[in-house]
Amino acid sequence: MNPGAESGDTYAVDVLGALASRLGVDSLESGRKALEVVRARSPQLVVLGEQAGEDLVATSAGFIEMLLGSLRGGDEPPWGEFEQRSRDYGRLRAAQGLPLESLIEVLAVYRRATIEMLSRPILGKPRYDEIVALAQSRLEDVTERLITAIARGYLDHVVEENRARESEMHGLAAIVAAVGRSLDLMETAEVSLVESLAALRLSTGAIWLRERSSYKIAHTVGLEADQVDEFAVQVGPHVAAAASAVSRSESQVDSVCGADWNALRAQLRVHGRTIGMMTVATMGGRVFNASDLLFTAAVADQVAIAIDRARQFASEARTDHLTGLANRREFERVMEREVAVAERHKRRLALLMIDLDNLKRINDRLGHGAGDEALRLVAQQLLRVVRASDVCARVGGDEFAVAMPETELNRARDVARRLRRAVEHGALRMRIPEGVDVSVGTAAWASGQDWQALYKAADEDLYDDKKRRKTARRWQKEDDSPQIRLLGRAGKRRASGA
Repeated sequence: MNPGAESGDTYAVDVLGALASRLGVDSLESGRKALEVVRARSPQLVVLGEQAGEDLVATSAGFIEMLLGSLRGGDEPPWGEFEQRSRDYGRLRAAQGLPLESLIEVLAVYRRATIEMLSRPILGKPRYDEIVALAQSRLEDVTERLITAIARGYLDHVVEENRARESEMHGLAAIVAAVGRSLDLMETAEVSLVESLAALRLSTGAIWLRERSSYKIAHTVGLEADQVDEFAVQVGPHVAAAASAVSRSESQVDSVCGADWNALRAQLRVHGRTIGMMTVATMGGRVFNASDLLFTAAVADQVAIAIDRARQFASEARTDHLTGLANRREFERVMEREVAVAERHKRRLALLMIDLDNLKRINDRLGHGAGDEALRLVAQQLLRVVRASDVCARVGGDEFAVAMPETELNRARDVARRLRRAVEHGALRMRIPEGVDVSVGTAAWASGQDWQALYKAADEDLYDDKKRRKTARRWQKEDDSPQIRLLGRAGKRRASGA
């Protein structure tokens, strides 16, 4: 080897190492300048970093410091640390959805900024070109090494995301299967929430059901009773969204952040109706990407359908299909509850029993369609004359009942009279040839009675009313017969002759 060449190489290496050591203290300022170049070339990277609260100047300065550190003389640079930092950087940018090409271009910006730092102090000095050429050659090798580390981190995230998407697809299939097994509303809410948290790898969540204009908590996972209200305040139904997913799913999904929680919140929608809200969350520093939001939207659609189906089943299990009133089983539950409340709080309670007297005759003469119309008429008029707090039910083929909390007997009898008039007028408007006749029994609860005793008392009064009405109709029929009318006229003539 030429001794002069070896001496020249040593000189360039020593100067380069001294420059790199001295310039390391200025890397922060160089980082600021490099960041402005990055902002112009890759604005999306800067915007995402700022949204995540990242110190982008420190990131830029960190890469420049690594490049300078690889040029210093003395000990071998800490390549393990440099590669790990680069790998973490690649993983983070992949999670933010940036293309790998942008990261390679940004690293080229940092390399050029470093060369500019090195060349400025020795501009016009002896062997300038030799020292700059050595710096460029070494930095190209270092840059390739850092790019390899960044690419590995980037691919690590891509592989993890693919595995997560595969897991999510299995999770979605599990959710569909699990929620399809139950028609109980609360069980459906619980299964939906547990399976959603498992698929999204989260720990905590809640489902609220919409009731008119408000939301009522249905089920929670991972929350103590005293945490539910604060959870709702931070990431519940009424919190403003940080970001939203736009997809073909009917259920809209938002990203929401509280003081303690990072969460995804799904608006559960079916056929254009919002039926509830589901929030799944973690207290860790989880960053939700677009895939997380889109997957949650797909899950939310399935959860919404399952909850809506469970609600319909629950409603059908409690109501009479023909009239829409409560059915007998639901009415018995209501009566048991109301008697318990009356006993506990010393409140009044009354009961009406109603019977459609001539349903069989209407069915026989006009058909069952007319009979159904007569039953619906009674149900409609019942709802018109009672209060919203009263519970109306169809408890048999031609029998109805009304539970009337906080009601005394005289008021119940007044409602019975108004019901008879309303049914009579309604039948006239509907032009039912047979008319519609109802008998009504009333009873008031007495302390110590169970609901069956109250029911029996009202039923006995109904039987008495039915007998009275039957006798009255018989007398009316006899008064209207031709023989009675003839005897009546003869009696009047005798009275006139006398």
